[in-house]
Amino acid sequence: MSMDKWINNFVSDKEKQIREEIYNNLSKEEKKGLKKQKIREIATEKQENQKNTLISSDLLSDVMEFNKWLNNRTYIAGDIDKIEVWVKNLYNKLTSEDSNQISNEQHCNDLLIKYKEIPPTFLEEKIRISLNKKIKGMKRTSSDNYYLKKLKNLINEKLKDAEYYEILRQILES
Repeated sequence: MSMDKWINNFVSDKEKQIREEIYNNLSKEEKKGLKKQKIREIATEKQENQKNTLISSDLLSDVMEFNKWLNNRTYIAGDIDKIEVWVKNLYNKLTSEDSNQISNEQHCNDLLIKYKEIPPTFLEEKIRISLNKKIKGMKRTSSDNYYLKKLKNLINEKLKDAEYYEILRQILES
């Protein structure tokens, strides 16, 4: 075992030297491009891993509960109906989580398409930037949150005005 460890370290040292030589031969622009690319990959991997762990943790806890229940049974032939119900429930949870992910992505795409229909002059530039960050799931700053609250308040005021205009329209039509 110690021999394998020594050989693996030797191979990895050679690989490290080769990689360093290749990296040193790159231009500054190429190095910056590689660093940016690596940062983006790490960020997207973290987001995907967080989503997958949330989904799999719920399902995993249900599977563990089913395993515990099954291990406590002594006469499984009498519990076939209950086992079928457990398996169907687990399968439904698995498929619903997959469909929820797909429907959430589709819903976000639909919102993005509708959002693009709004003329650029309709909203302030800062509000538009904040909305873009929210829709695309990017990290928002405190000023972005401020502008989103400002937009929410503006929308609430306009909706109240719209109710009054609806009453006035009904009066004029009667």
